[in-house]
Amino acid sequence: MSRRVTVKVLGRKDYIKWTLRQWLHEIRDVVEREYGVEIIVEEVETLDETPKLAIGENIFLEGLPGEEGYLIEVLKKAIEEYYRDTVNP
Repeated sequence: MSRRVTVKVLGRKDYIKWTLRQWLHEIRDVVEREYGVEIIVEEVETLDETPKLAIGENIFLEGLPGEEGYLIEVLKKAIEEYYRDTVNP
């Protein structure tokens, strides 16, 4: 995999952020295989009470989704937009 995407998990240290990070680790291989990318998960401590996911400076999810399947779809859409904007700025 030559393309890499860094997904930042932003927020204060709490159970919801931890859960979001764990789900991201659990589902990332599905998205990596489908899109041929390597997903790097980076945790960033902020004062935000609600955890957020970001690629670059673009936040694409706030809070914890109801299920991991929704997280997969949101992550896929964010990666598509990231590469679309990177190739066609």
